[in-house]
Amino acid sequence: MPSDTIHVYDTWVTGKRGPIHFDVMTTDETTALRLAKEYLESLGEGDVPVTVKECRFCHSEPLVMFTAEQQKQVREKGGFIVPLSG
Repeated sequence: MPSDTIHVYDTWVTGKRGPIHFDVMTTDETTALRLAKEYLESLGEGDVPVTVKECRFCHSEPLVMFTAEQQKQVREKGGFIVPLSG
């Protein structure tokens, strides 16, 4: 289901090497949690719990603010991750 608005989920977890901070850009909370878990698994941090406590809705942005590649990821995967400093 295409959407013209992306929700930003500010995510902070503690991994093996310390804090991990990233934003999940998607359209709903369920997808945000799934993408956050997939991202942590890709970092070798699959055991780190991620719930609505760690992955919190922050604000929304218009989809047009993002690159064509990011918009493609929203259509194909439901969203994308923006890594931030820890």
